[in-house]
This record gives sequence, structure tokens and C-alpha cells, in this order.
Amino acid sequence: MSGAGKASLRARLIPFLGGRATDFVATQLLHEGGELWSADPHRIQEAIDKVEQAWALTRDPEIAIRLATMYDRANRNDDALVVLRQAFRKDPGHALLRHHAAITLLRHGAPGEIRDFFESVLEVDAQDAFARFVMTLLDRYDSWAAQLASSIERKRDGRQPFVISLPVWGETHSAYCERFFCASLLSPNNLPALARNHSVHIAVFTTAESEQALRAKPLFRRLEDHATVDFIHYPADLVDYRAVMQACYGHEKVHYSQNSLAFYYERNCKFALMSCAHYVALTAGRATDAFVSCLVADLALNDGALLAMATRMSAADAVLAHAIQMRGKILRPLLEHQFRDADGILRLSSESCARLVIEHIPADNFADAGRSIDPPLRIAWRVGDDGLLIHGNHYHPFLLRPKAFDHPLRLSVDPVDSRFIDRTSLDEARIDIVQDASIVCLGIDDDPILDALQEGEGAPSVPRFALWLWGYWGRLRGRLFRSPLRYGSLERHEEWARVEQAAASLVDAIVDEAARLEEANQARKSWRL
Repeated sequence: MSGAGKASLRARLIPFLGGRATDFVATQLLHEGGELWSADPHRIQEAIDKVEQAWALTRDPEIAIRLATMYDRANRNDDALVVLRQAFRKDPGHALLRHHAAITLLRHGAPGEIRDFFESVLEVDAQDAFARFVMTLLDRYDSWAAQLASSIERKRDGRQPFVISLPVWGETHSAYCERFFCASLLSPNNLPALARNHSVHIAVFTTAESEQALRAKPLFRRLEDHATVDFIHYPADLVDYRAVMQACYGHEKVHYSQNSLAFYYERNCKFALMSCAHYVALTAGRATDAFVSCLVADLALNDGALLAMATRMSAADAVLAHAIQMRGKILRPLLEHQFRDADGILRLSSESCARLVIEHIPADNFADAGRSIDPPLRIAWRVGDDGLLIHGNHYHPFLLRPKAFDHPLRLSVDPVDSRFIDRTSLDEARIDIVQDASIVCLGIDDDPILDALQEGEGAPSVPRFALWLWGYWGRLRGRLFRSPLRYGSLERHEEWARVEQAAASLVDAIVDEAARLEEANQARKSWRL
């Protein structure tokens, strides 16, 4: 009997089955959906159909979690929220369900929905650590934004305000912040040059204890020669989230991992703290008509990056640049030995930054590497010995004009996430994409994502890359991925033309396939038969 025949017979029999038999059918459907998806990820929609039937039969929270995970892979985030909301209302005490609802809302939900959810969790369990964590951020949000806006207004002197939002805590990242981030900000064509035309505020989101540690660092203190440094204090227990999450969730097992539920909450605490810092700065920037740059402590910028961002804003409301994750263990010694001046400042010309990327970008990024990064954030091609072409999905919004948004700016998906721009009201013509080395942002941390480079699934293929890209699809996704980034010498015109043509052929095929996959979602949302 065909699969369709079995489904039809099963549908006719379900009204006559008892509870135990209904559970059996739901289990079979769940198994069939999982087998379909595992055997061929491109059959995700067929797999979803089966798991939806299983969910309709039992309303089991574990099935809701599975279904929401599949919706996420198929770029059906609204459907994931619907199922998780239904399951939460039925079984609000289910620990793993609450986790999936929380992280899905923080990625894809509206600000009002986020507050409603966490308030409801606390009504059910007043000791839920993550709900208390997020509610602390939400409850203090307005006062933090007012504090920063007040500082900006007090320093207003006719120059355009320029706010740098910088969440940083912990000994390691505080050290990176001073040695690399601050040192690169202090290069002549960054903060010193920017301050001639802009009233610069560096909003540091950290604890009172970390403030004292940062103020003791010589390079950090020199920021105040060119900018107002505003400290926004996170409560110490928010930053010490690992101990709190372990105490609350360390005993909760997760069936799809060797880690406890605490591990996953810890990761989302970090993201929420960074996201909150960036949104608070955007809210304050909106109130004061400031430019806002949402940055993190483990970056190094080329000399002139800040000035280039500000210059581009004369005709834009957002400047997007492609941050490159580098292996920190390799990059940090190079920066120390080759670019550190006697005064401690890092002078990284755009050409030097481009050369560092050309020479040290992890090899699995390349189209001819025989394997690819997982997840596949970018594909790179060499152009001779001194050129590099990159097509990447993850262009970060490095400078924003929050006054241009016609929607609320409240805690949800982090503004440094490229999905943020897809969801904004910004006019596409007012979005500036940096495609050269004028703005280079180097990751100097040992990002865990680089560990996955050893687990890639072969060279870039159109079906696999498109399937991944589809999961992030939005109004700008095709434009972002098609926009090439060029580093190094552009003098070899014929070679550049040859490589760009070959790259465009692969990239266009990936984008076209991702768009085709998204057509099925659009058909589901349409009333057209």
C-alpha cells in the first residue's frame, strides 16, 4: 500500500480508535516523519505533514517541540510560535517545552508576546530562573534607555551623536576588549577622527565590579579622551548566569543531547544580555536622533572603519558589513607582534586587515576545499595570490539610524543578527552593504562555531546550501548572498572577471533554489487555490 493510501486509511480509522490506539498511531506518524526528514532533509515539508497529524491526535508537548524544530528549519517561524503557544497553554509546567517556547519567542516573537510569556511562566513557577532573568531585563529596560538618552542630551553640542553599544563582562572578554577592541578604536582614523564631527558615546553594559576592572586598564581609560563612556550596570547575578542556570536546570535531561537543559539556557542568557544592550542603545538613539553601532568586545576594526560607517550614513539608514570569524589563537599573536605600536594602539590599515583575512581565513570556507563549514555561512574563492572573493549570508548591521524605524525597538532578535534587518521597516534603498575592505571587522575570539568546521559535509552543493539558506529566508536574503565581498588587489581584471562569473553561477543557483523552496511557504499563506 502506498504512503498516501496508508494515510487515507489511517484517517478513516482514527475516529474509531481508543486512546491507546490513538497514541500508537501518533507514534507511528512521528516516527515516519522523523525517518523522512533524516533520510532526505529536502522532504522536510512532507515530514512536517506527518508530525502535524501526530500533534493533532495527542497534543503531546514532546511532539510540539519536534514540530516547532521542523518549522524552524523550514522558515515557518510563525507556525512554530502557534504550536508552542498551544502546547504551553495545555502543559505550562513542561520544562523542555518552556525552553523551546522561550528561545523561539526571543528569536521570532513580538516584544509584547515575549513579556506575556515570561510573566505567565512566573505565575506557574515563580522560581523559574530564565523567566526571572528575562523579566529583570524587561523591567529595567526603560530606565537604562532613559539613563543613556539623558547622557546623550547632556553632552549635545551640535554634533551628530554616535553611540557605540558594548556589552562586556568576565575577565577574558574584558581583556580582549582592552587589548584589541579598544586598541583598534584608538587608531587615528577611528575614534579620534570620528570625534571631530560626532559626539561619541560608548555605552558599556557590564557589572559595577567589571566597571572598576575596565577603568583600571590604560587603553580603556584613553577612550575618554575622545568619547563619553557611559556605564549601564547589569546586576551581578544576571552576569553570573551559569551558576543560576545550573542550580535551576542542571538536573533536567535533554533527550537530543548529552548536555542538561542548563547548558542551553546559559547560551541564551549570553545572547539576551548582548541583545538587551543593543536594543537599549537603539531606543536611546531613537530618542536623541543618534547613530548607533551595535558591537561586541571580541572584535578588532581596521583604522578608518568608524569614519567610513559614519560617512556612508549620509545616504543610508543602515550600514551592513561582513564580519569574518577568524581563529583567535592564530589572529591574536599576529595582531600583537605585527600591528601593536609602542603606545599600545593597534594600527590596522584596511589593506592589512584584508591581507590577514586572505592569509588566515579558515580553509573550509573555500569552494574548492572539498568540505564546507557547518553551518555554511559563506563561500570564498581565491583570485590569484592576493585576492579574495566572498559570498556570505551574514552581513551584520554595524551602524543604524534608529530614528528611521517605524516600529518598536524592544528586546527580541539581536540587532547584530542579519535577521533583524530582514524584519525592519527600513527602505531597502537606504541599506548600504559594504563590499570592500573599507570596513573590516575581525573576530578575535575562539568562536565555538569554528569548531564545527571539522564536521563539514563536503564541498558546497546547491541543494544543501540552499536548504540551509532557506531557513533564514527574508526580503533581503537573496540580495545579501548575491552581494560579493572583495579583498585584496583588484588589478587582475581578467582573473577577477573569471572567478566572479564562476562564483555568481553557483550563488545564483543557490539563491534561486532557496527562493523556490520558499514558494511552498507562500502558497500555504495564500487563499488562492
